Amino acid sequence: MIKFITFAVKTQLNVHDLNNEAVAGNVTDIRIMEFLDENGERQEAPAVSGRMLKHWHYEGMRNLSFEMELPLCDSCKVGEPVRPAKLNNGIFEHRAAIAEGPQKIVQNCSICDVHGYLAALRAKSKQKGKNEGAEEYEAVSERRTSRAMFSWLMPVISIPSKQIIHSRVKSGIDFKEEKLKSQMPFNKSYASGIYAFVSALDVDRIGLVELNLGTTNAYAVDDRNGRKDRIKVAIEAYRYLISGQLGASLSHALPHGNPLEVLVAYSEQGPLPFPVSPMYSDYISKTVGLMPQNTTLLYWGSGTYEGVTQKNSIDEIFAELLNKVG
Repeated sequence: MIKFITFAVKTQLNVHDLNNEAVAGNVTDIRIMEFLDENGERQEAPAVSGRMLKHWHYEGMRNLSFEMELPLCDSCKVGEPVRPAKLNNGIFEHRAAIAEGPQKIVQNCSICDVHGYLAALRAKSKQKGKNEGAEEYEAVSERRTSRAMFSWLMPVISIPSKQIIHSRVKSGIDFKEEKLKSQMPFNKSYASGIYAFVSALDVDRIGLVELNLGTTNAYAVDDRNGRKDRIKVAIEAYRYLISGQLGASLSHALPHGNPLEVLVAYSEQGPLPFPVSPMYSDYISKTVGLMPQNTTLLYWGSGTYEGVTQKNSIDEIFAELLNKVG
C-alpha cells in the first residue's frame, strides 16, 4: 500500500490570469513575487500562491467526490472554505460541526479529512442580569493538519505581464439602479511563461485521527470503509492541476497549457523528503540523490535520466499510483 507521494511539475502556461490579487478601482493586476534564480540573481515575475493551488486541488477533490459518492460536510458540498459546517435552516453552523469531534468530522467529510481544517471560535457568555435564556459558549480551538501540501507556482522562464483593457458592451437599455453601468472599461493583466510547482500527499495519514494513536485502530476511516476511495480521489485531483486548472479567471482566461515534465516519487514504507523544485535545471538528479532507497521515481518528459522509470504518458504515472492503492 502506497504511503507517501511527491509531485514535481514543470508546465508552460500562456496568457493566464491565475492569481490576480492586486485590485485598485477598475484595475486588476496579477501577483508579482521576488525570488532568486538558480544563479542567485534577484528576479521579479508573476507567480501563483500555494493557497491557490491547494484550493484548486480541493475543487478537484470536491467534484470527484460527488462522482464517487464520497461523504462531504455541508460546507464542502458548496465549496465554503470555513469547514466543517452543518446547514441548519439555511445557515451554516461551524461550532455544531466541530462539537462532534475529530472522529466524526473525518468520517463525515473526505475533504476535511485530506485538506484539514482550522476552528478558532471565541467564547460567548451572558452578562449579569441580561440576556436571560441566552446561550453560552466555550472557546473552541480545533485543527487538523492538511495531508496535501503545495509550493507556490514559480516561473522557470517568464516574460513581463501585459495589461489590457476589457469593456462590457452596452445593450442600449438603461438600468433602474443609476449606479449600474452596462458599459464599463476595466483593466486586467495576463502573463505567460514556463512554471514549476512541487507538492506532497501524506497518504498514510488520510483517515487517521492522531488522538487515536496507541489504540487498537487509529483510523476513523480505514481500508474497509472508504479510505482507499478517498486516496484515489486525492491522487486524481492532481491530474486537473497539471492540466492548468490551478487558479483564478478560468471562466474567461483558461491558460494555454502544455505540461513539459512530471516527476513523481512514492514510497510504500514511509514519509519522503520533498523533491527539488523544477525551477532548477538539475532538479531531477538532485531529487534522485535526495530520496531514500525505498523510493520509486516515475518520470514523464523529453529527457533521459538515471534512477527514474520513464513513462510514455502522464496517465501511465497516475495508473501506477492508483494501482498501488489497490
